Amino acid sequence: MALLSVSDLRGLKDFAARLLDLNFIIYATENTRRNLVEAGLAVRDVSEITGFPSILGGRVKTIHPLLYAGILASRSRTSHMEEVERLNCPLIDIVVVNPYPLPREGMSLEDVVERIDIGGIGLLRAAAKNFEYVTVICDPGDYGRVIEELTSEGAVSLDTKKLLAAKALDFVTRYDQEIARVLNKALFGKDVLYLGYERSEKLRYGENWHQNASLYVDRKPEGFGIARARRLGVEHMSFNNFLDADAALWAASDLAEYTVSSVVIKHTSLCAAATGPAPLESLKAAWDGDPVSSYGGVLAFTYPVNLDVARFLSERFIEVVLAPSFSEESVDVLLKKNRRLRLLELGEMGKRGEAEEYRFISGGLLVQDRDLGYTSASEFRNVTKAEFPKEKLELARFACIAAKHVKSNAVVIAREYRRGFYQTVGIGGGQPNRVDAISKLAIPRALEFCKRNGLSSVEVLGECVLASDSFFPFPDSIEVMADAGLRYVVQPGGSKRDPEVIGAADRNGMAMLFTGRRCFRH
Repeated sequence: MALLSVSDLRGLKDFAARLLDLNFIIYATENTRRNLVEAGLAVRDVSEITGFPSILGGRVKTIHPLLYAGILASRSRTSHMEEVERLNCPLIDIVVVNPYPLPREGMSLEDVVERIDIGGIGLLRAAAKNFEYVTVICDPGDYGRVIEELTSEGAVSLDTKKLLAAKALDFVTRYDQEIARVLNKALFGKDVLYLGYERSEKLRYGENWHQNASLYVDRKPEGFGIARARRLGVEHMSFNNFLDADAALWAASDLAEYTVSSVVIKHTSLCAAATGPAPLESLKAAWDGDPVSSYGGVLAFTYPVNLDVARFLSERFIEVVLAPSFSEESVDVLLKKNRRLRLLELGEMGKRGEAEEYRFISGGLLVQDRDLGYTSASEFRNVTKAEFPKEKLELARFACIAAKHVKSNAVVIAREYRRGFYQTVGIGGGQPNRVDAISKLAIPRALEFCKRNGLSSVEVLGECVLASDSFFPFPDSIEVMADAGLRYVVQPGGSKRDPEVIGAADRNGMAMLFTGRRCFRH
């Protein structure tokens, strides 16, 4: 015997017809029954079991002890079976329910309240509780599996019943949470956040050996991100691998507009990035930006990994590689050289994940919009007497995007190494002050880049652009840049000392852009 009460009619007529072919007796609530009867199917009204019609405008139609007894009775308990027989209560073997559509924010309170399903949710919970004997279906996508097993085996397997019961309880939980969220907003103006994650795997340890750790995955049916990436080769990922890979994914996602881009991440902070005319050129330019920091890093590409890229990487020690895809030959080359290398296949690197990000603090949770993309170069504002060259605007924007993925205080020195293609040559970040990030990290690394490649530092730095993730609070950073020969600067602006900073740039003949967009990364 089957009980049907649905708001989603997809596939229901075919499913009900197959149940009837298998000699099931079907009971349904009024609207569900009407649709099936109109299709010529012999379906009975649930009131034949309860002895009551639908009342209170449909608010009460399945809340009845005889229905619940037929669902909850344990077939293995003699006392249950005797009581069911005494009550002349039919046993229900299949329960198919999907409740009213969820309320939406902006609805009137009356409409929100009317959307709160009572009977349907109760039926799902009851059927899931008695999963040993009752098959519960809340998703039309599961009709086929149930019919296939009924047809081939004569019964639904216990494994399938368990799976569908867990799915129904998950649905009930999410449904109740969403009702509570919308009702709290409608009644009290209160914002409530519910998060749902399932443990995917236990990790060997956390950030350090003495810390336990696990990976939990968002329970949404579809999603994008590192937690769902296809792993090739070594399955094991460490806690720190996941953190670095996630940082690499977001950096590559931002640079995907350049089509062929490569990024290197170390300790969740960008240490090199480049665009290029072809994959190998892009990778070489990124690696050459800081080969010392790139050693043991996590790399992300916006392009498929081919044999040339694999051969280059196979001669260097790296931890993780992310890419849209890997050729079979590239996988063989990479894993032959390093069996512990983690390869993550993402499908589409430019695809965006969640629009919000969460950070736990003691006793609470911080939520913010993700910092996606970057301002168009056409919106940059020249603030100095010296005009910022138009041909360097896209280089400036590239440097700004790179700076987004460096820990604050962040500065990035970037160059156009080939017409229309860019690379980072000096990065500084994670410092308590911006002067140290420039003078002790970014500029020395840029000078080392020039020395390593036999280039004139005067010529190279004179054509580079330095981007800062936030404003310069004092003119001292400008003086340091000028002494090193840097002539082009791009920064958000917004300091009360902006006039002093602009004045320092003018005294040194430097051109400066304000973007109006800060991109701190703590």
